[in-house]
Amino acid sequence: MKEPLNLLNTPNPSRDEAAYTVLSQAGIKADVRDLKRVAANFQNDPLTLRLLAAYLCRWYAGRLVGIDSLPALLEAVPQGRPLKRVLAGFENKFAESSDLILLSLLSLTDHPVSQEALKLTFSASLLERWLVRRDDYLRFLAPLSRLKHDHWHWVIENLRRLQLVESRQMGSHHMLLVPEPIRLYFRQRLQVKNELVFHQASSDMERLFSEIVVPLREWEPEKKGVEIPDMLWRSNELDAASENLQALRQSLAALNKHSQRLQNHIKTLETN
Repeated sequence: MKEPLNLLNTPNPSRDEAAYTVLSQAGIKADVRDLKRVAANFQNDPLTLRLLAAYLCRWYAGRLVGIDSLPALLEAVPQGRPLKRVLAGFENKFAESSDLILLSLLSLTDHPVSQEALKLTFSASLLERWLVRRDDYLRFLAPLSRLKHDHWHWVIENLRRLQLVESRQMGSHHMLLVPEPIRLYFRQRLQVKNELVFHQASSDMERLFSEIVVPLREWEPEKKGVEIPDMLWRSNELDAASENLQALRQSLAALNKHSQRLQNHIKTLETN
C-alpha cells in the first residue's frame, strides 16, 4: 500500500524562495542574500520567521546581530528546533516578568480565554494564596500582583505585537489564544520547571472555564451582524466579587499600617 504524501515535510521551492520576504516586510535590516540565508537556517517556516522578526525588532532594532542572543539548542530532532530557539529567546528576555507568567497561563488551554475572566480568576487566586499560605505558586503569580488594571491590557497588547498571542479571536479583541506551537512549548517549559506550579495553574485554568456562565458556541453564518458573546460572568457575581475584593484590599492596607505602627512603638519601647 502506498504511503500518503506528507505535505508538511515536502519541499516547496516557491514557498522557500519567498520565505525571506517575511523578514524584509517586518522591517529586518539586511540585504536579500543575508535574509535568504537566515530564512533557510530557520527552515523557511513562516511562523518561526514572524516570531524571529518580532524578536529582532523588539530588542535589536531589526538587526540580524540579535540572532546571536538566541540559545543554541542541542536536540536530536532538528525539525522544530529553530522555532524552539526563538521561543527560548523570548523566554530569556521575559525572565520572570508578568509577560512570561501570562503567556504561560494562556498556554495551559487550547481554547480562547476571556481577558476579564482571566484577570478575575488569577487576582482571586493571588489573594487566596496570600491569605492562606506562602508557596511556590504564590511566588510564580507574584508579578501579576504588581499589575494595575491598565497594565494587564498593556502586557497583553505587548504579547500580541510580538506575535505570541493571536490578534483577534471569535470576533472579539478580548478573547485570548496562544498559537498551538507556541503554547505547546511554554506548557512543557512550565511543567519542566515546576510540576506543582504547573498542576495548580492548570487547575485554575479549568476553574476559569467551569465558572463561565455563557458557554462558547459556534458562529452561525445566517445570523449576520450578531456578535458572538464573550465568556461572561453574572453581573451580580462580578459586582459582589469586586466589592469584596476592594474591601479586602482596604482591610489589608489598614492591617499593614497598624502592624507598622506597632513595630515602631515596640522599637521605641526597646530604646527607652
